[in-house]
Order: sequence, then structure tokens, then C-alpha cells
Amino acid sequence: MRAGIGVEEAATESPEDSTTSRHFGVYEIERREDGSLYELGHGGMGATYRAIDTTLQRKVALKIIRIGVATRSTEARERFLREARAAAALRHEHIATVFQFGICEETGQFFYAMELIEGETLEERVRRTGPLSVRTTIDIAEQVTSALVAAENRSLIHRDLKPGNLMLVSPDDEERGVPSVKIIDFGLAKALNAPVDAMQLTHDGFVGTPAFASPEQFESSTLDVRSDIYSLGVTLWFALTGKTPFGGRGFEEIRRAQQSDVLPLEQLKAARVPSHLRSLLKSMLAFEPAARPGTHELTAELQRCAAEARGERRAGIGLAAAAILVLGAAAFSILWPLASGHKSAAVAEKRPLGRPVLEKSIAVLPFENRSEDKQNAYFADGVQGEILTDLAKVADLKVISRTSVMQYRSGPERSVRRIGQELGVAHVVEGSVQRSGNRVRVNAQLIDARTDRQLWAQSYDRDLADVFAIQSEIA
Repeated sequence: MRAGIGVEEAATESPEDSTTSRHFGVYEIERREDGSLYELGHGGMGATYRAIDTTLQRKVALKIIRIGVATRSTEARERFLREARAAAALRHEHIATVFQFGICEETGQFFYAMELIEGETLEERVRRTGPLSVRTTIDIAEQVTSALVAAENRSLIHRDLKPGNLMLVSPDDEERGVPSVKIIDFGLAKALNAPVDAMQLTHDGFVGTPAFASPEQFESSTLDVRSDIYSLGVTLWFALTGKTPFGGRGFEEIRRAQQSDVLPLEQLKAARVPSHLRSLLKSMLAFEPAARPGTHELTAELQRCAAEARGERRAGIGLAAAAILVLGAAAFSILWPLASGHKSAAVAEKRPLGRPVLEKSIAVLPFENRSEDKQNAYFADGVQGEILTDLAKVADLKVISRTSVMQYRSGPERSVRRIGQELGVAHVVEGSVQRSGNRVRVNAQLIDARTDRQLWAQSYDRDLADVFAIQSEIA
């Protein structure tokens, strides 16, 4: 668990200074090999440590509330414990369980112990691997939304949803390939019916992380679940792009951006986010809470987005499969005479300077996306990727990797002969994909890279739903 992206909730003291004790009730903070306290993360409210329950002998995450907050007033202490009891009653598969709240008799500090999640935060995942796929992001959103529904049913909101508070656990089902999500720090939840001044728990009365906070959090207005939905929208934006929609490092900069700046939807388009999901994120980030979807509406919209993503992926695979059969037949017609001892006329020609060229070698160049909607570029990339996967199974055929050919996207300067020389291949596949509504056109051609001679070409124009029928037609 780490501090949030962007502006911290408040200036924080050193984690080592935030506690003078290792023991909080039955919990003992562990030490690292160098003797330092085993800190997992820290923020404006305090620091979180890895600890052990000395009674049950289980590992926990122990949150220590910094002294400045804990000693503010008797009312604050009572309010904290009241909210703590409500949060501790919350049980959900996507929320880290809170085990216990208490006050350290030695220091007077608040603390609470929660389930220790072994994994990495969403923030860490994106920093490590880059933006997530649309499919994975939607799956994460569905899991978090189901947790928000459960919290809303108990009149609770989180108030600090952000990538740093979403723990990702590697999936048991590797084929499914999506992580299980656990929301942490629900112990800081605020009861929906609490008075507005109950927010006075951190510096300047602000609870949360400004880069992910809703506009109403900046105004100390009454909050409901739609505040969490706004924060979830920013979190999903970050997952898809690696950025937050509104820049700025200070409270006022971010607040002004929320009020006056237009959402930079081009970031989502550049990340090839489907239009339905873009529209949903736009509604989640509406300035007025009333314009945002509720939890049940959000659940339904995410299901539609998931169905759309699955449908486009299946269609892309179908197109790729059809193209593979076409190109496989063409490759066979070229390679069969070679295997039988016949030689291409090009073999007799003097080879130009470049890498040594194997006769049985091929490169599949990136397919050109000719669709009006440029977000369909991933559709064209899927065709290329499936062709590469299939050709790689052909024995004794040298197939250039996708990474090596991605620099050769279509353009006026693209020369098949030069590409063949640079990659050391005898044959090149190139093509285009154009999708318009429910219609799709796939063009593909096989070229002798040594002579620029077209060996085979085919064009298919079909309804998207009929793409699998192309396979039978080819057969």
C-alpha cells in the first residue's frame, strides 16, 4: 500500500516519528532486516505497517493514525470510533476486512487492524507495466462497483478511492487473466448520515487525495456514494491511460480544473478506449453529482461495456482466423514448390546487400486501419497478431516477431524491398482492415520482398456477423 498519486491529503511526518511504540493492543509491528519498522505505506492520516496478531498469530496490516489527528478532541475520538464500528461491520469479497479498532494506552493513538493483502496496488501495477487493457479495467471496475453497492446498503462511503487503495491479487484462473480486487482503507469510511463537520479529520478539513477527489469534497459538502463514483471514474481513467484527467499539484489548481477545464477525451481515444466506455467515464466525472450514474446504473453500464469489449474481441479473432486461412493457403502455395526442390525465379537474381535471406522466411507488417473511427486500430492489430501466431507454428519457416515489424507501419515511405533487406526475409504480408458499422473489409497480399512482385491478393467485404462464414468460403 502506498500514498496516493498527485497531491497528498496533507503533509506527513516521518513514519518512524508517527509512532513511539511497536505494540498496539494485541498487535506488534514487525521490523525489516535492517531493524526499521515494516512500513507498507503512509499518507495524511498516518502510516500503515505490517504487524502480527500475537494472540491468533496471523499477519495483519496495522494503520496507525498520526498523533495530531488522534488528540484533536474528545469529539473527534468518539467520531472516529463510531465510524470505525460501522466500517468494521462491512463484509464483502472485494473489501479488505477490518478486524479491530482501538486506542493505544501508551501513546493515545488510534489504530485499526485489517486484512493483509499480498499483492500490489493498482497504482504500482500501472507504474510497472503501463496502462491496463480495456477488458481488465472493466473487470476491476465491476468488482469495485459491487463493493460500493454493499457499502451503500450500509450507508457508508469510502471517501478516498484511488489506485493506491485498490489491491490487485494475481488470479487463480490464469486463463481468465484478470486480478481479484480488494479495496483497502475502508476503515476511514464516513457514515452517509454523519454531519458535514465530521469531515474535519485531516489538514484543512479535507479527507481524501485531491487528484482523485470529487468536486464536492473540495467544498466540504454533504457526500454520498456518487462522490466515490467520481473517484472511481478518475481511477479507471488512470488505469487506461496512466494519467489523471485534471492536472495540477495543489488543491486550488485541481479544484479550478474540475470547474472549468474540459475533459481531455483525446487521452482515452489515444488509448483506444471504446466509445461506450468513454461515454460512461464522462458521466462518472460529471461536475454535478446528480448527473453521475448511481451504483445500480453503473453496474448495468459496465456490463454493457464488457459485452461490447467481448464482442469486438471475438469479431477481431474471427477476422484474424479468416485472414490466417487465406494467407496460410498462399504461404503453402509459395513454400510447397520450394520444399519440392523448385526455386523461385528471384533466387537466381543477385541479392542486394543486407541480412542473409532465407527462402522460407516471412514478415507480417502492421495492417493499416482504414476505419473512420481510429479507435479500431486495435482491430487491425489483432488481425496481424493472429496471423503471426499461426505462421509461427509452421515448421522450418522463419517468422519475424511482431516487435520487430511494428516500426514499419503503413506510410508513403514504406518500401517492401527495403523492409525485406533490413529484416532478412524473402516474403512480406501486408494488408488493411476497414470497419464501418456492421460491415468489415479485409484486404491482404503476399509480396516477394526481393522483387516487389505480388504473389497473391484477396479482398473480403462482409457483414461483421458473417465473418466466420469466410472460412467455409475459402475452403
